[in-house]
Amino acid sequence: MKDSVIIVGGGPVGLLTALGLGQKGIEVTVLEAEERPNDSPRALAYPAPILEHFDSLGILEQLKGIGIVKTALDWLVHDTGEFLHMSMDCMKEVSDYPMSLHVGQDKIALVVLDKLAELPNVTVRFSARVKDIAQDQAGVRVTLDDGAEGEVVEGGWLVGCDGASSVVRERVMKTNFFGITWPERFVATNIYFDFEAEGYTATTFQVDHENGAVIVKIDPEGLWRCTYMESEALPVETVGDRIAEKFKTLLPGDGAWTLKQHSPYRMHQRCADTMRDGRIVLAGDAAHITNPTGGLGLTSGVLDSMAVVEVLGQVINDGRDSAILTEYSDDRRRKFIEIASPRASQNKQVVFHMAPGHQREEWLAHMRRASQSPDMLRQMFSFSEQLVSRF
Repeated sequence: MKDSVIIVGGGPVGLLTALGLGQKGIEVTVLEAEERPNDSPRALAYPAPILEHFDSLGILEQLKGIGIVKTALDWLVHDTGEFLHMSMDCMKEVSDYPMSLHVGQDKIALVVLDKLAELPNVTVRFSARVKDIAQDQAGVRVTLDDGAEGEVVEGGWLVGCDGASSVVRERVMKTNFFGITWPERFVATNIYFDFEAEGYTATTFQVDHENGAVIVKIDPEGLWRCTYMESEALPVETVGDRIAEKFKTLLPGDGAWTLKQHSPYRMHQRCADTMRDGRIVLAGDAAHITNPTGGLGLTSGVLDSMAVVEVLGQVINDGRDSAILTEYSDDRRRKFIEIASPRASQNKQVVFHMAPGHQREEWLAHMRRASQSPDMLRQMFSFSEQLVSRF
């Protein structure tokens, strides 16, 4: 029991953590409360450090086959129509992964589940809702909410990957989740629309204080994610009724579009005041949440997964002192609080709040220079490297 790991949460962070630990020969049990992987519109972009990790796990080529390989991004000033094209060609000299990848989280989950099925030391259980968790020096015991008695799952360590409303964080660790809630609502839509005919690349940040949006291509079949912002004062129940009117001014041209899915959600900047309590650690949205502008929530979560696989692997397989789990907590919190969260907030300000005026002109002058400077572009596209932890 002392060498096994229980993972609460079967989203991308939980499943990738299970795969990393499982490939190290560690016994893993994943407990997911829902019946199946979530397919609602969620973050889907993975930068170079994560692609390297996917490659080491043996899933990169398969994911590239079902996703969109991105080698550039654009900034579009909505009211003037100016595109600022940022090519990733400059990264070929410094990276084996001069690209990023767009893949829906539900597709990631299916690929990882297939890979996990090859590992006899990993068990994934859906419809496994956690009722209680207890720990002592010997290990961790999870009681499932499956009747009067309640099944108990035992392990040596537990990783809470159960999202922003984490049972592990709220009920067991009882740690604070300090931060702010933004006053606006985001609306993520999955639509079929010919953005490429209008000059859009696979990722376009549309800058405007009224029609700002993040627009990314999801799959080779022509599905796109268009995420915009609206007032929280508007009724959430009628979000879907307002989409057509919003798209009249937000989308380019007058081409037909088809809505596949939409999902409204509130935005936050929050971080747990610790990511470790004894034999329990947090990863992903259970530990920290951010507004999604720039994809830094998902990026931070997968980088948590990479780090927790490394440190738990050292503790279990190499006999390293468990104090390294505190180092994990401290480093991942610092990277989120000092790097990821401020950049995500800055991205939100630019995309959704930048009105015509002096501030925008200064920003445009900087971005025009960047689009023509390989050195500035390399610095821009290497940002995610700052979020990687090494132990």
